[in-house]
Amino acid sequence: MFKTAKLMVFLCIVFSLASSVALASTKNWCGVYFENKNQGYIRVLRNDIGAGSEGCSLSDYNERKEDERVISIALKFTRNNSSVAKWRKFNNHLIEVRGKYRNGIITGTKFVRDLGR
Repeated sequence: MFKTAKLMVFLCIVFSLASSVALASTKNWCGVYFENKNQGYIRVLRNDIGAGSEGCSLSDYNERKEDERVISIALKFTRNNSSVAKWRKFNNHLIEVRGKYRNGIITGTKFVRDLGR
């Protein structure tokens, strides 16, 4: 009986870890980049929070922005792009980045493309 209980606890832990890893899969995010107090942020449409952005175009973003709320998400950069100064040239530009959304932050952020203002 005790071995069965241990096995059940172990399986619960394994499945909970596996599901949390699956939820935090790498996705593309489309939004307007800005900085505040030396921290990079991206303004993403609220409906893109769970699933990531399907496509990224300036006209589509502006059209959807009128109907949906915009949410600011902090960006945690990769080691190669650790300096916010490297990202300053994208201030107020629509950009597409790739990363994992966890706890209100996009981690492992990698630049995909700049779509301008």
